[in-house]
Amino acid sequence: MQILLKILSLIYGSVIFIRNKLYDLNILKSKKAEGVEVICIGNIVAGGTGKTPAVQYFVKKYLNEGKKVGILSRGYKGKRKEDLLLVRNDKEILATSVESGDEAYLHALNLKVPVVVSKDRYKGAIYLRDVCKVDIIIMDDGFQHRKLTKDKNIILIDATNPFGGNDYLPKGRLRESLESLKRADELIITKSNYVNNETLEKIKQRLSKYEKKISIATFSEENFYNMNGEEKELSIIKNKKILIFSSIANPKIFYETVKRLEPSEIEEIKFEDHHLYKSEEIKNISEKGKDYDYIVTTEKDIVKINEKIDKLLVLKMGFKIV
Repeated sequence: MQILLKILSLIYGSVIFIRNKLYDLNILKSKKAEGVEVICIGNIVAGGTGKTPAVQYFVKKYLNEGKKVGILSRGYKGKRKEDLLLVRNDKEILATSVESGDEAYLHALNLKVPVVVSKDRYKGAIYLRDVCKVDIIIMDDGFQHRKLTKDKNIILIDATNPFGGNDYLPKGRLRESLESLKRADELIITKSNYVNNETLEKIKQRLSKYEKKISIATFSEENFYNMNGEEKELSIIKNKKILIFSSIANPKIFYETVKRLEPSEIEEIKFEDHHLYKSEEIKNISEKGKDYDYIVTTEKDIVKINEKIDKLLVLKMGFKIV
């Protein structure tokens, strides 16, 4: 199995290398959305780098500067009839999480800015510029999407898995070579609070060869809220029996975060990343949760759940550059 995975990784890496080289040589063309600034928040390792809270951090940053901001996403795993979808405008949400995908819908819930999903990111950028009249587009993911020219590439490096096992998908987690960081404008090491200073320094040393600005960010718990949107203190689960469930790329971090809040017991249910919950699965979680004081999940998961779950708490995480 390891040999097969290695072969598949080599094939994947070769395809990505050739594609990037074609763009570098201008054989494949990128298109610029004139008149609007496009800032990409991306990564080179698949999943779990903290893009969603980072995107929201930068949206708020530019809003505070008086800019009109929009969010552009691929809408991964969203099931929509037409590709370009306006998930929300300045005033209201116009789509469901099933149509938009969980990440885009979470942005629509948390931020009162236009959110557009489109596989054709150039088309989405033009829509945000012309219809939504934004000054700045924050592109959620898309470092590997080179059809749209970005004015700035901010790349997140997960301190708990910075280099994807040094192998391409599917053997490792690398989406492209570390050498692609030469295209970046800034690097942010995320989840710095989950590793020690020695590990952090080793990551910084390895990244220093690319001669980019390197920032450090934390990824930490802010509060809980229930299905009615009522905020709860983090201490609410201390010394309690907790059942947690998630469908995220890095469930280990979720588990470790809940563990730091000192429950007496944690049991975990894991689904694949971006999993769409069936009613039967939610029913089973609710039934199992009767033996626990609380059931805890993530913000990415709650947007895909329509059924009521008793004793459910949603953990809100925050991104902060330190």
